[in-house]
Amino acid sequence: MTSRSLAATQPNIRPAQVSWSQRKDLIQTVWKLALPVILTNLLQSLVNAIDVFMVGRLGPIAIAAVGMGSAIRMLVLVMLISVAAGAMSLIAQAKGARDPERMSFVTRQAISSGVLISLVLTVAGLLLARPLLAAVNSGGEPEAVELGVSYLRILFLGTPFLVLNIVFNRLMQGAGDTVTPLILTAFLNVLNVGLNYLLMFGAGPIPALGVAGAALGTVIARALGVAIVFVIIYSGKNEVRIRPGSYRPDWQMFKDIFSIGIPSGVQGLFRNGSRLLVLGIITSTEVGTYGAAALAIGFQVEALVFMPGLALNVAATSLVGQSLGSWQTDEARLRGNTAIAVGLVVMIVLALPVVIFAPAIIRIFDPSSHPVLLATGTTYFRINTVVLPLSALAMVANGALRGAGDSLPGLYGTMISRALIAISLAWVLAFPVGMGSVGVWVALAVGVVLESIYMMWRWRSDTWLKVALDKTEVYRTHLRHLPDAAQQEYLREVRAPLMAQAGTREVVDGEGVVYASPERRVRVAFAGPVWHIEGAA
Repeated sequence: MTSRSLAATQPNIRPAQVSWSQRKDLIQTVWKLALPVILTNLLQSLVNAIDVFMVGRLGPIAIAAVGMGSAIRMLVLVMLISVAAGAMSLIAQAKGARDPERMSFVTRQAISSGVLISLVLTVAGLLLARPLLAAVNSGGEPEAVELGVSYLRILFLGTPFLVLNIVFNRLMQGAGDTVTPLILTAFLNVLNVGLNYLLMFGAGPIPALGVAGAALGTVIARALGVAIVFVIIYSGKNEVRIRPGSYRPDWQMFKDIFSIGIPSGVQGLFRNGSRLLVLGIITSTEVGTYGAAALAIGFQVEALVFMPGLALNVAATSLVGQSLGSWQTDEARLRGNTAIAVGLVVMIVLALPVVIFAPAIIRIFDPSSHPVLLATGTTYFRINTVVLPLSALAMVANGALRGAGDSLPGLYGTMISRALIAISLAWVLAFPVGMGSVGVWVALAVGVVLESIYMMWRWRSDTWLKVALDKTEVYRTHLRHLPDAAQQEYLREVRAPLMAQAGTREVVDGEGVVYASPERRVRVAFAGPVWHIEGAA
């Protein structure tokens, strides 16, 4: 059988050939994945708000202690994202390749890397909790530091449970199961709130632990969540399941996980760090502290508008990763384009009322309707919310690229456009040009536009296909020895059409590759820079 006859059995579907009915089905698939993620994020935001409300019953010092502790805890989350984001991409590709052994391997290695990182973070957190809180609380109440230390140390001791909760959620979402994380999050959040209340205020023989009780309740809930998920994935009833095998670290897999995940984590650092710099600039303009208040309101409102975009980011990672696992590149592009288009439409619908009712939204947060806050807050929304839908392009494209294992563009986009250009431009427009606060708002909008243009340009290129290919076993074992033209011919004429057939698995060994399905078996042999089909049955 020739490579041409293999390709003829299952041609790769081009986006232009897709009917409206197929596009409609794909949109439904995107939403089916995204909606549970939206609800999961809402539940997590709700439990965070309830925690702050309950801590508020302990007084303002307790609020300050938890607030400072939470800010420091965000630094820990960067490393957690690194493991979770990389594992999500790799398990999506393994799912698309119909390789349960690979899915189990990715899961075990994600757990191993998560535990190792959490142990390092636990030790570092226990040692640095007090000096970090003292630095953040410079000039503040000493009691806040003491309360914060007890809160943070308990959370750091529970870091392994927090890590594994996030990793398990991302593994399931990457494999296409977004409902189980939603149900689990709902249950754990209810448990979390109940335990926090019980341990903070006490009942019967249980003493009131105050702020430390809030941390302990969170750790206990997350520990129970880890136990539940282990039962689920060992039961064999979930998309993510663990087969017999070792948890011993595989350094190549660790490298793959972190090469995808670390840029995502650093991207978050640049995003949050740039916000701090913007605060410093805006408070130096004519609006002073009211500018910081406007920015705080703006971020809170945008966080709600962003939720569908973040969910579509997750959906895009899962769908694109699964398509590339079976090397259906046109399907991957179509799925990514659909998720991006849905994100754009949804963001337009959500952003429009924010632009129209900007003054009313400011009054909700500031019933006193201070004229400076009202004016600068309205200006912020009228400038930045207009370009907010473009953020969907960057956000969902970032998720689609991460499905291919290509997470560096997201880091570069944020680092250059949001951190470097936007911050520099904000200072120039605000002071030398003399635009004041309006200049800061314009600079932030420019940063969003530039990031969106860059991310869409990267998505429209074929670079991410090469990134995805480089992480495959078939490439590392055989294809890297072939000339580019021979590589592309093999991918186009053999791998793509054979993997498009339902039930086909790709098995790589030192001599070649076997494509096995219930209907037939095709073996391809490699000899240096040459490949040929040995037989097909």
